[in-house]
Formats: sequence, C-alpha cells, structure tokens
Amino acid sequence: RSLMKYFSLSLIVLFSLTTHYFKVEDGGERSVCVTFGFFFFVKAMAILIVTEKYLEFGLESGFSNFSESAMQFLEKQGLESQGPVSKLTFKLFLAVLCSLIGAFLTFPGLRLAQMHLDALNLATEKITQTLLHINFLAPLFMVLLWVKPITKDYIMNPPLGKESVPL
Repeated sequence: RSLMKYFSLSLIVLFSLTTHYFKVEDGGERSVCVTFGFFFFVKAMAILIVTEKYLEFGLESGFSNFSESAMQFLEKQGLESQGPVSKLTFKLFLAVLCSLIGAFLTFPGLRLAQMHLDALNLATEKITQTLLHINFLAPLFMVLLWVKPITKDYIMNPPLGKESVPL
C-alpha cells in the first residue's frame, strides 16, 4: 500500500514537472516530450511482445492471478463475466503507462546526462572518472537483471570451477 502511495506521488511530481516544460512557448520541450513518449510506447510494445522465456517480468502469472481474482470478485457480486480485460488490452495499457513514465523522465534523464558530463570534465583523477562511469551505468546493470538467461545462468548458478554455487 505504501509502495503504491510513493509511486503515485512520484508520478504526480513528474507530471507537474512536465507541465512546466509544456508551458514554455519558445522551447522545443513539448515536441521532445511527445517524441520520447511515442518512442517509449514503441519500445514498451516491443519488450512486451518478447516471451517470458527471455525477460522475467512475471506478467503472465500476474495477469492470470489478476484475472482469477477479478472473476471471483465479479461472481461474488452476482455478475457474469469472461474476465476483466484481455491480455492484449492489459499489455496495451501497460505500454501506455510505460510511455507516459518515459516521457515524464525524459528531461530529468537529459539533466542527469548533462550533470554526468560536467562531473567528468571537473574530475581530474582516473579513479574518480571510473567511479563516475560506474555510477552512471548502474541503472543499466539493474535492468539487465531482468534478462532471464543472465540472471538464471550466471547469477543464480555461476560456474565457479567444476561446480555451480548459487550466490
């Protein structure tokens, strides 16, 4: 419940930040947000097409649990239904939600990239620059943990010598 509260609060903050970008008449922020929204929509649809064999999101089991619970709820209310929504509608709604979040995160992401470049220009030591690069790429490593062959094969059962020991 509290996780949903924080998620909705962060969406409201991102939405209000994006509305400030949309109010500017001369800048191209509006067109950049719309373009990135469409880009993230296409990207989300492409990712949702990939089967659970390669990407482990848990959507198949989550959707089936949701459908069963909704059907039980509707039966208790005395309504007959074949299910709340189809799987395609569920994935389409999820892709629209992902495109909105992607559009909302466009300018904070661009600001983060600019701050990264500024920090690299100010850093003189190689170790500091290396740590800055690791810090910038850390979210990419977290996203790669959803790729099933990487997670299941190399993290859960890494080949350490002759035997595989789960981490």
